[in-house]
Amino acid sequence: MENITVKIRYAAKPANARIEKLENDMYKIIFEEPQRAITKGQSVVLYNDNILLGGGIIGE
Repeated sequence: MENITVKIRYAAKPANARIEKLENDMYKIIFEEPQRAITKGQSVVLYNDNILLGGGIIGE
């Protein structure tokens, strides 16, 4: 998928990333730069410019 911006916490700045579809409706997010304190159970939100693409819960 094309490059997107991702927020992993409410107060976090959006970070550039891309996503890959895995099995069982799971997705993997690959950040351009390492992110700090990604925690299982937190929300993740995906954007394309100012358009909300979707979100989910952080797994493994």
